[in-house]
Formats: sequence, C-alpha cells, structure tokens
Amino acid sequence: MSTSLAKSWQVLAYLAGAEGPSTVRDVARGTGLPKSTVHRLAAELQQVGAVETEPDGYRLGLRLFELGGIALRQRRLEDEARPHLEALVERTHLLTQLGVLLGHDVLYLSRIGRQGHQRVASPVAGRVPASCTALGKALLAFNPVALAEVLRAGLPRRTRNSITDAGVFRSELMRIRSSSIAVEHEEARLGLACVASPVIVDRRAVAAISVTGSAGGFDLDATGPAVRRAAQALSHQLSVGNLRAPLPRS
Repeated sequence: MSTSLAKSWQVLAYLAGAEGPSTVRDVARGTGLPKSTVHRLAAELQQVGAVETEPDGYRLGLRLFELGGIALRQRRLEDEARPHLEALVERTHLLTQLGVLLGHDVLYLSRIGRQGHQRVASPVAGRVPASCTALGKALLAFNPVALAEVLRAGLPRRTRNSITDAGVFRSELMRIRSSSIAVEHEEARLGLACVASPVIVDRRAVAAISVTGSAGGFDLDATGPAVRRAAQALSHQLSVGNLRAPLPRS
C-alpha cells in the first residue's frame, strides 16, 4: 500500500477501530506510517471533513457518516428498483437503467436487459453529463438547485444533437415537468435513444428510470407511458418507506 489514497485509508481504518480520539503518535504506531505522513494525511482528511480534531487527538469526521448514509440509501434504492426494472425489461425487451444525480452528471446505479445480443444485469460505474441524457433531464426537471448549477457550468456537447442552449434546455424541462417523461435522441451517443421518467420523493427526483435502445429500434412515444408507470410505482414505494434523497455532489 504505497499510494497516498491507500495510506489515507490506513489512517481512516485505524481511527474507525479506535475507542476514542487518537494522536499522531497513536496512528503512526498503529499503521506503521511515519508520523510526518500521518500528520500530513490527517490535515488533508480534515479539510474534506473525513477527520475531525479534538483536544486529545483525531477522530472520524461527520462527512464519512453522511457518505455512509448516502451509500446505504443508494443500495436500498437499487434493491427496491430492481423488480420495476425487471418488469420493464419483460414489457419492452430493451435495456432498462436506474440513475441518480452526482454533481453535473448522471451516475448509473444499475442496468438490466439486453445490450445488443448480450444479457445485462449488473451495476454500472459510468457517469455521463446530465444534460445529454433522458435520465439527467428527468432528474434536473425536478431539482431546481442542481439545474442552476448545471446551467451555470454550461451545457456540454457530446454529439451534434446535444442541447447546448440554456433557453432550449429550460423549455424542454418544462415539458418534462408536465408529462414526467424525458426523451433523448442521440444526444449522448450517436445511434442510441432513450426515454426516462423521474422517481419522486417529497416532490424531488431522487432517481430516474430509463429504457434505452437503437435510435431507430423502438417507439419512444409508445414506450414513455410504461417507463412513467414504473417510475411512479417506485416513487410510491419509496415514499411509503420514507427514503431520503442524497444531495447532488460533484
């Protein structure tokens, strides 16, 4: 474990197992790292809220507990969404996806269905600019703070069809707010089209569900209502369970 990240993890792991605040000497002795390294890493971790100081030494910061809570909510979100995604696959025979906002991007949490001739049923580690995707549009239409941040940063162009004009983008989101259906036609990747609908909890989109396929391979208008029904069913399920949404972060 020679990288700075690995060493930082050693420090955090030690503090997690400590019964109380730990000094630089304690951490250095417990991890085998030089005291100067521990001091530097602890200062860096403190800047991002992962470590806090007390008169007696260092302890884990509240930011880590916040991130842990977000991770648990996202795991629950994936588990609760899976039956709805599976049902959409059976209905449409297309690739279904679940995504959330992460900063200016959409983070894909899972996908189920077929991509070409290959069956897919796995988490996705990809991020795509939110403004270029149906998932992102569905999320931004019901997240005014996140939308303002995305517009302030500027709308990126991924293909010739990507929307880069703020006024045009706002108009499209207004239509999405009235229909709860977002459409993307070759805006993130040429040859692919997508229809999505937001998952709403407490009047805010905590996630979105989409169906993706060949740009000429399925009817977006006909598929939209099915996607919306799945998203609405998941919205109700999560609202009953009182799921709280993670805030968009970069």
